[in-house]
Amino acid sequence: MILKISTVMPTLALYFISFLQSVTVMNTSSKYSWLAVGLATIAVSTVGALTARKSRREREKGQEVVLYTKAQAPWAPPPWLFGPAWTFNNYFLLRTLQQLVTSPEQFEEKKKLLYLHAGIWGIFFSFGHVYFKKKNPVLAAMWTIADAALAALSFQMAHTKNKKLSYLYLPLLTWTSFASTVASYQAAKNPDPVLEVDPVLN
Repeated sequence: MILKISTVMPTLALYFISFLQSVTVMNTSSKYSWLAVGLATIAVSTVGALTARKSRREREKGQEVVLYTKAQAPWAPPPWLFGPAWTFNNYFLLRTLQQLVTSPEQFEEKKKLLYLHAGIWGIFFSFGHVYFKKKNPVLAAMWTIADAALAALSFQMAHTKNKKLSYLYLPLLTWTSFASTVASYQAAKNPDPVLEVDPVLN
């Protein structure tokens, strides 16, 4: 199931690229182009939240709810912060997509950056299934670290060609780098019921 979601969601991300291209190509120099990104941000963040909620409800239905609060990282942010943080991250990430798909300039890294975006969106949409439904802390940590790695690679690749474009990746890079420490702590302190791995740290 995880493999299926991971395969489908990058394709969904490419549909978002096409959507942004069709919406913004006529408004590249318009002061209203930010509106298209804002609406896309709301749509993407809402879909992500609904996916996570659906996965969580499927897991909780008819089963005992076991959360990771017993071994939560001391520096973990409060749960309410994740929604606004990801909405913020998604806005700037979609800004990079808008600039990439509407820019007439063609360069070698452009296609690579679009593929990296597909990976980032695949992780974003499938994380709820991994964390809330499967309650797999090890895989959730791998997902988060991979997200940070893709953000870092995107920043580095964009920075060589367009510094202003690369700066739009910083919110995602900063958040996922921080979240990686939280997710790694959880993976080390909690048993993994899917992989049947005992906690590494006591």
